[in-house]
Amino acid sequence: MTEVSICEKARPHVYAELVAPDDVDDELVFATMAVDALFSLGDGLFEPLAVNVEVACCDTEFGYPLIQPRPVARFHQLRLAASPETVMIPEIWSELLVRLTERLDRAALLHWLGTLLAEQQCSQSDTRTSWTELIVEAVRARLPEATSHGVESGSNELPVSEGAGVIRYPVERIGDALWVAGPLAASSGTAAFGLRVTNEAGCLSLDWSLNWSPWIDQDGAGRPDIEAAIRRLSAMGWDVTPDPGGYGTSARYR
Repeated sequence: MTEVSICEKARPHVYAELVAPDDVDDELVFATMAVDALFSLGDGLFEPLAVNVEVACCDTEFGYPLIQPRPVARFHQLRLAASPETVMIPEIWSELLVRLTERLDRAALLHWLGTLLAEQQCSQSDTRTSWTELIVEAVRARLPEATSHGVESGSNELPVSEGAGVIRYPVERIGDALWVAGPLAASSGTAAFGLRVTNEAGCLSLDWSLNWSPWIDQDGAGRPDIEAAIRRLSAMGWDVTPDPGGYGTSARYR
């Protein structure tokens, strides 16, 4: 048995809802709220290797997404040009347009989103370009210090249990920290975290999945990092209320 395992089923989630103020009616502002949540949760914990976005047309008056018309290109991905060779970046949609970037930080992501909204024009005069989903399925996660003793010397691999087997997970040393990037090309569904944010007229719903035991177990070495991430959301003005299941949260912007 190893001390670190990947949860295969019933993965814990953090859920949140964010409602934009009534006087805000700008898709890029809504995108900024989602991006700020992503980087607040990930601060010192994980960083995206790729971000997927679906764009749509919405009615100008109320801002709700429409079935018709549609932008010429709906599905987009901003991907790090230098991701680890062992990682497979999922292409979650067909007809996905991929753009490579040398860095994937807040500024680069918001610039890309602003460009998408400007380029993907809707054909009807009473519509505007919106985004409906922002999805992260590939990340680099910082291992809690207490798990570093499990890294095998000489191989830079961490034995991780998955189901009945064990994956020898590649570990990167960046500065004074150890990081794991996933999902692996040889084993899908092994990323440490996943994130999905949906947007409907400025009503944002966030689903953050926790997939590895150090961040899931009550006594896990990464549990304090999860609690700190949720506190960061609260400090940004979110009203966070844990649900009876433990990690699930419901949050509303004030």
